[in-house]
Amino acid sequence: MSDSLRFSVTEIREAGGLCASLEVEPALIFPEPVPNAALAGPVAAELEFSVGGNRILLQLRISGSWKTNCSRCLAEHRVDFAASAEETYPLDQDSVDVGEEVRQAALLEVPQRSLCRADCKGLCPQCGKDLNAEPCGCVVKPPSPFAALKKLKGS
Repeated sequence: MSDSLRFSVTEIREAGGLCASLEVEPALIFPEPVPNAALAGPVAAELEFSVGGNRILLQLRISGSWKTNCSRCLAEHRVDFAASAEETYPLDQDSVDVGEEVRQAALLEVPQRSLCRADCKGLCPQCGKDLNAEPCGCVVKPPSPFAALKKLKGS
């Protein structure tokens, strides 16, 4: 990770703690693409380091937006997220790199399924037209729940 996400343990210890606000560029925490999503811009990170005993406690809060595709109509849209995490580090190391914690907290916020809007109509199963733009005109006949039985009877 980058030096902008690396903090000196000596500075944290001597100050009795440290607070930092950062804007982390997507390429810094995700050098390789994330499947089915991409960060829509920098991730805002609020870091608070506390010293206690022989450990450093990191309290992390991040926020940002993912660009992802709608699960119904495939339109690209943004999904805002906010997350928090905590991690501890030993005082006997030279520096603390928080890049992995920022990356993991952001990854946990990638939506598994997402809709561009609550009333998204999706795509026509026959012609593939976006039904949010206009109706298509295809006659969609719902499948019969007994169609599988007819196939068995015919064999």
